[in-house]
Amino acid sequence: MKILVFASCSKRKSITYPDEPTCKDIVMKEMKDSFVERFPEKRTARDLYRGSLNISVNSAVKQLKDFFDVIYYIVSAGFGIVEENELVPPYNCAFSQMNNEEILERARVLRIPDDFKEIVENEKPDLIYLALGKTYLTALGEWDKDLPCKTIAFTKSSSKKVITLPADHIAVQEATHLGLGPIHGVVGYKGDLLLLTTRFVKNQKNPEKALLELLETPDDLVQMIDMIRKID
Repeated sequence: MKILVFASCSKRKSITYPDEPTCKDIVMKEMKDSFVERFPEKRTARDLYRGSLNISVNSAVKQLKDFFDVIYYIVSAGFGIVEENELVPPYNCAFSQMNNEEILERARVLRIPDDFKEIVENEKPDLIYLALGKTYLTALGEWDKDLPCKTIAFTKSSSKKVITLPADHIAVQEATHLGLGPIHGVVGYKGDLLLLTTRFVKNQKNPEKALLELLETPDDLVQMIDMIRKID
């Protein structure tokens, strides 16, 4: 079973420099390698971003790879969609500081919608997990059009392939009330749910069957975290 995971980048990074590039400095994604060479310390995408979401997704992906074929990408406001092992320089650029029009233009420059479509078509996944907020989903363009498989997202969609899970403050409060951890808030929750679900699946005799059964009852996924925590 092949799982395709996309997470957002984060402001918190493992290395920073006073002269790191901004959105205005990065006018095309091909500039990434030249900026990588500018700084003495090197980091892969998975090691650069240190937000709560990234930490949880990194852990989940590492564990999922014991049972599944997992491909992991990060959607970067600086350099577009980057694979987890790509070297990425520190930078100061975020979609959260842009309006919708600016996000769409930035995404076009970085070829984010085209790259997303190409990756999905080439990888032919059995499941897509989008640990992305609304601004990053906006950057993907028509992300829910012609999806080849079940896709977990945290926003509503008219596509029958999309499993919509709640990620608002109510869902986070409910999960926190159950005494579950880690729960990092609205942003980090998207990674936490993947990590906690991974912990549940890996403890089953047949991880793939267990995951498929969870996907058949998406409304129960959040409630299932209670049992996941008890297993841990």
